[in-house]
Amino acid sequence: MKVANGNDKLGKGCLVVSRPVGKTCPSDCDFLDNGCYAEQTEKMYPNVRPAGMQNLITEKHRIRAMILDAVSKNKSIRWHERGDWFLDGKLDTDYVENVMWACQSILDDGKTLPDMWFYTHIYDSRLVAMEKYMNVYASIHNAEHKITAMAAGFKKFAWCDSDQKIAPKRPRNKVKANAWRKALPKLVVIDDTKYITCPEIRRGRGVVTCTPTKGSVSCELCVKGLANVLFPSH
Repeated sequence: MKVANGNDKLGKGCLVVSRPVGKTCPSDCDFLDNGCYAEQTEKMYPNVRPAGMQNLITEKHRIRAMILDAVSKNKSIRWHERGDWFLDGKLDTDYVENVMWACQSILDDGKTLPDMWFYTHIYDSRLVAMEKYMNVYASIHNAEHKITAMAAGFKKFAWCDSDQKIAPKRPRNKVKANAWRKALPKLVVIDDTKYITCPEIRRGRGVVTCTPTKGSVSCELCVKGLANVLFPSH
């Protein structure tokens, strides 16, 4: 498995698995060809997409070794900072099954898994089954998405405020961006469901990180699946 160490948002306390954007994403993803940060990253850095392409070749023992490496380093795993569980428009069942096999084999050996989490725009019950091993979030943009995800069995949700109904998009001007952050609510209720506004977005890069990092506050809300999360447009 091709992995990277955490970044300024995720923190240094995790390993990151990515796959190529588009090829592994649902074609109806709201972000695809519409401001997707992962897509922009691939365009800005030529080596990024080839690195993600390496994870299209999936092998269960390599996945197992990667997970055990995370355990030995006391790090969590962020699955798919870029990309998703599809391959050319369909669920990559070989990949899903290999990840699940790797996780179960570690548990069968009497060992523990690291904290792991992912967000997905693929509302498929076969991904919900991975909750046995990691925290699974359905990325949703509206009530219709949530209904579809719930019907598939998803229990945790990451509401992406791409329609800017909760807050306007973050301004680029630093002073205005700071004021924008201060105006963001800590908690929102949408259709009787509570969402915590992403602390890293609300408080700023370098102040909060997803995982433990020197000099920042460790959030771990999604890492440990503590609550539903709201991502304001940014």
